[in-house]
Amino acid sequence: MTSPIAPTAPHAGQAEPVLDLRAIPPYQRHQLIFASVQDLTPGDGFSLVNDHDPRPLHHQLLSLFGASFSWEYLQQGPEVWQVRIARPEGAAAASLRVRIDRNGDVAVAAGDARLGPDGSGASVCEVTDVPPGTPEGDVLALLQGVIPPAGVVSIAYERLLARRNGSCCGGMCG
Repeated sequence: MTSPIAPTAPHAGQAEPVLDLRAIPPYQRHQLIFASVQDLTPGDGFSLVNDHDPRPLHHQLLSLFGASFSWEYLQQGPEVWQVRIARPEGAAAASLRVRIDRNGDVAVAAGDARLGPDGSGASVCEVTDVPPGTPEGDVLALLQGVIPPAGVVSIAYERLLARRNGSCCGGMCG
């Protein structure tokens, strides 16, 4: 299958890809968009083209990625909608150390807390690739009830999102 992303006119002096959703089956669109946003590095972007206002998508991206992306309408209908989605410069992902009790309760741990079991039955883990601007409370909410397998001291934020969206363990089991 060929990529539906094609080069477009330059934005800020550089050519950026275009993701034309009109040629993609509806059931494949959001997964492709989420992956495209996740893959952006600071300073990169792409244009999304659609046949209707993608405003609900904007709200979904905000819930998934927080303030780690920008959204700029380039064309607003009536037949074609185009939005530039980008990861701003300086929008590097962060990490957050958390303490997970054996009953699944979570709390923020000190940044220098030793990873692994803490001797009380709890474990300190690092949540990695947290989008910039994501409130700690949102990360803790995603972690509620998560009990990582023995030896796991790092959990990708993306896996927590997968778990919230229906995966039993967010991919932690394999």
